[in-house]
Amino acid sequence: MNKPLNVKPLLVARKISFHGHRIELRPSGALCFPDLSALVVADLHLGKALHFSAAGMFLPPYESDATLQKLDAEARATGADKIVLLGDAFHSARLTAEPDFLPRMVEILARRAAPVFVLGNHDRPLTQALQKLSCALLEEWRVENIRLRHEPDGLSGPQIFGHLHPCVRVATRAGKQRRACFVVGAEKIVMPAFGALAGGLCVTSPALAPFARGADLHLI
Repeated sequence: MNKPLNVKPLLVARKISFHGHRIELRPSGALCFPDLSALVVADLHLGKALHFSAAGMFLPPYESDATLQKLDAEARATGADKIVLLGDAFHSARLTAEPDFLPRMVEILARRAAPVFVLGNHDRPLTQALQKLSCALLEEWRVENIRLRHEPDGLSGPQIFGHLHPCVRVATRAGKQRRACFVVGAEKIVMPAFGALAGGLCVTSPALAPFARGADLHLI
C-alpha cells in the first residue's frame, strides 16, 4: 500500500531551514531568502493568454497583469530588493509579435526590485529579445551550495527548481480540489507555478513522484 501524502496547508508564511539557510515559504507560491532580501518565483508564463489568442484560441489578456500584481504585492510584503525568476517567466516566442509586450513586462518587473532571469525552456526562444532589454540571464542562481534552476539536472546536492508545476488533489467539504503546492524534500524543493494561468501537474505523476516521495507538500 502506498504511503499517504504528507500534506500541510500553507495558510500563512512558514519559515524552514534548508541546508543552513533560512527560507520562507509563502502562500502565494513565492519563496523568500530573508537574509538575502531575495524573493524567488517560478513559472510566471507571462503572455500565455496572448500566445493562445495568436493561435486562434481567444483568452482574455488579463493573466499577465494579475500575475504581476501578485508579484508586486509579494515584493512589498517581503521588502525584497532582488527578484529571482526561476525560468519560464514568459510563455513563447509569439510574444515578440507584440512589440510593446516584452518591454512593458520587463519594465514592470524592474519597478520594485532588480529581476534576475534564470532561463527556462519557454524563455530560450526569447533570449536575444531579453538581452536587448538588458535583462540579467543565467543558467542558475546560487546561494552557497544551493543551486536554483529551472529544471532539475540529476546531479546530487541541494537544488530549488520549478518547471514541473506541482499540484495535489485533496478532499474538501466542497468536493475534491486540485491545489498547487511546494514539494520540500531533504535535498530538493520544487516550486509551484506562480503564474495565474500556468496550470499544474499532480505530484503522483511519474515526473514528480520521485521528488514527492517522503517530502512535505505545502499546499497553497
